[in-house]
Amino acid sequence: MRFYFILLLPAVLALSSSLEAADVRSLSRSEAIALSLANNRELGIAALEIERAAASFRWAGRLANPQLEVSRSGDAIGLDDGERNYEVAFSQRFPITSRLKKEKGLKKYEVLLAEAEIADRRREIAGEVDLAIVDLLATRKQIELQRKLLMLNREIVNFLKQQQKRGEVSSLDVMQATLTGRKLEQAAKGQDAVETQKLLALNKVLGIEPTSSVTITETLSLPGSAPATEPDFSPILGRRPDYVLALAKIDEANAAIALEEANRWGDISVRLFVEGENAVDEPIGLERNSFAGFGVSIPLPLRNRNQEGIEKAKINRKAAGKGVEAASFTIRSECENAFQQRRNSWELATEASGELLDLAEQNLKEYRKAYQEGQASLIQVQQAQQQVLELQDASVQFTADYHRAAATVRYVSGDYPNLNITPSSK
Repeated sequence: MRFYFILLLPAVLALSSSLEAADVRSLSRSEAIALSLANNRELGIAALEIERAAASFRWAGRLANPQLEVSRSGDAIGLDDGERNYEVAFSQRFPITSRLKKEKGLKKYEVLLAEAEIADRRREIAGEVDLAIVDLLATRKQIELQRKLLMLNREIVNFLKQQQKRGEVSSLDVMQATLTGRKLEQAAKGQDAVETQKLLALNKVLGIEPTSSVTITETLSLPGSAPATEPDFSPILGRRPDYVLALAKIDEANAAIALEEANRWGDISVRLFVEGENAVDEPIGLERNSFAGFGVSIPLPLRNRNQEGIEKAKINRKAAGKGVEAASFTIRSECENAFQQRRNSWELATEASGELLDLAEQNLKEYRKAYQEGQASLIQVQQAQQQVLELQDASVQFTADYHRAAATVRYVSGDYPNLNITPSSK
């Protein structure tokens, strides 16, 4: 048994390594969004609404089923002379107007409405992924800074311990530096816990296992030039599924009006029949005869001309027009606010990551050198270190705020792949 286990051990280790590798994913933002959209269970359910609407469109505009009528009568309860009548008829209803075509046209817009609603949900999911990635990258950047400061503090502690052995510093200095290191370690552990939470949140929106580790290939870097503050609304409106949805509702309302107007006239009914009878004809007696013919039934719209349905459909058309105006106003307001917020965030992040931070890092470097030469105190070094930590943390926060604002711009602009829907009207 032990021999077989030794033989199988390399295969087991290889399988274990492959499983561990499968749990590590390296993704760009676009790849993460595509993965999230592909894995989202809600979208899979919502896609059935498109299939339902498509099925309704496919089977709409058909004639009603024909009717077959069969009847037979006799005089058994009367004179009982053997007289008999029978009739076989075939009837079919036909619309006078183009009602069936209008009905199919209306169903076509229901398919577009379903597609637009799902596209808007896809946009929301893409926005959630974007923000979750920014939060994760910001947390990991803060962890990186904490580790750098922790390494700097350890160098200070080791230097102090050497000086303590030579009797150049007291044990209180060593203890103080060690305490500072413990605080940094504690803060780093707290950031590790936050990273775990952010990773779980990202895995959830990506639709992958909670234990999977995700590496984002992009970083929280700032663009060299200031972003634009004036959005171009024409392409944005075309990319926003909610605006396309509002436009589609106008077309749907127009199609509904046309259908309701077509319903002013009911369907005519065409009837083909064959009739036979056995009747007593004096003085000949019982004779047999047959008839064939057709009939037409035409409804007259004298009282009910579907006025109620037409009026309601026209009200719905007015509501759809106001819906487009409201959607356009909302989108423009969102874009102007998001673009301006992105510009403001870029300016703050650029300032926080620029000259002031460089000056603080140079100041810390000089204080450490001065301390090693006995020209500065430990407190001054720790204060300089704390100042760098605060400025670096602020830089990360402002940079993350910029990327959140950029993600919001992308969200309100609808600038995601595979979301475009072609509106049927402008």
